[in-house]
Amino acid sequence: MARLSHVAVMPARPFRMLHRASATEVVVNVLLPVAAVVLSAVVALVAVRATGGSPNPLNHLGYPGVVLAAYLYGWRGAVLAAAFTSFLLGPFPALAGWAGGNEGPEAWAIRASMFLLVGGVTGLLFTRTNHAQDALREAIDEVAAGRHDAVIAMARGAEAKDHNTGEHVVRVGSGAEQLAREVGLGESSAIALRLAAILHDVGKLHVPDRILMKPGPLTAEEWDVMRQHTVWGERILANGHGFELARRIARWHHENFDGTGYPDGLKGELTPLEARIVRIVDAFDAMTHDRPYRKARPVEAALEELERCAGREFDPELARLLVSIIERGALDGHE
Repeated sequence: MARLSHVAVMPARPFRMLHRASATEVVVNVLLPVAAVVLSAVVALVAVRATGGSPNPLNHLGYPGVVLAAYLYGWRGAVLAAAFTSFLLGPFPALAGWAGGNEGPEAWAIRASMFLLVGGVTGLLFTRTNHAQDALREAIDEVAAGRHDAVIAMARGAEAKDHNTGEHVVRVGSGAEQLAREVGLGESSAIALRLAAILHDVGKLHVPDRILMKPGPLTAEEWDVMRQHTVWGERILANGHGFELARRIARWHHENFDGTGYPDGLKGELTPLEARIVRIVDAFDAMTHDRPYRKARPVEAALEELERCAGREFDPELARLLVSIIERGALDGHE
C-alpha cells in the first residue's frame, strides 16, 4: 500500500447470509454468541451448585443468557435459551444425582415460565427494534441514492456546457475511487471520494459558453475567467450540507505538486490528498478524450506525460500508482 491512508459499521446479526460467510465470520457471528449464551447458563448452574443447590437466589443468574439470546436471535432464540437454562437449573441436577438441594417440579415450572416470559417479551422488543432499524437503513439508502443521482445530474449539466458529454465526470469519479483504493483509503472513504469527484468541475456552470466551447486556444483573459471555475465550484457547493469533501476538491483540483497551480498555489501535500487524486485522474482522462480544442492523445502518450510531469504537476507517488493501474488495464472507462 502507498504511504497515505484515511480512514467505519454495525456487525450483521448472526445467521444472516451464512451462505456467503467465511469460516471466520461463522465463528465470530454464530459460534461465539451461542457459546456465550450456553456459558452464561453453565455459570449460573455452577454458582447454584457451589452454594448448596436450590432453592437459591443465584438461580437468577440464568436471566443474562436468556436476555443475550433475545438480543442476538429475537424471541425464538430467547425461548430456546430459556428452555435450556430452565432444564439446566431445574431437572438436570436431580437427573444427574448431584448432591445438594433440589427443588420439585412446581418450582421448576415457575422458573421456566418466568424465563420464557422475560425472554419472549425481550426478544419481541429486540426484533421490532431491529425491523425498525432495517426500515430506517432502507430509507437512508433511498435518500442517498436520490442524492447521488442529483449530484450526477448537476455535474453532467456542467460538463454538457463544456464538451457535450457528462461521461467525463463519471469516469473521473470512478478513476478517483480506484486510485484511492490503490493508495490505501478505506471502503467508505473511497466511495465518498467517487461521489465528491463527480462535482469537481461544477463551477463551469458559471463560465460563459463562448469560453468553454471555444474551438481554439484561449486568450490570457479567457484563461483568467476559466481558472475561476475552481472558486465558483467551491461557492456553489458551500450552499449545501454534506459537501465538505466536494468543496475541497472543486477548489484545489488544479493545484500542482510544485506549487504552480491555481487558485491558491498550494505546494506538495498542502493540497489535500483527495484533490491531488482528482487532479491526476482528471488530467489523464482529459488527455485521452477529445476536447473542443484538440483531439485525444493515445494512452501511451498520456502515460509518458504522467511520468514526465510527476513531481511537477502531479504527486509522484500517485503518478506511479495510476500508471500501474492503467498498465494493468484496470482503470474503468480506459480499457
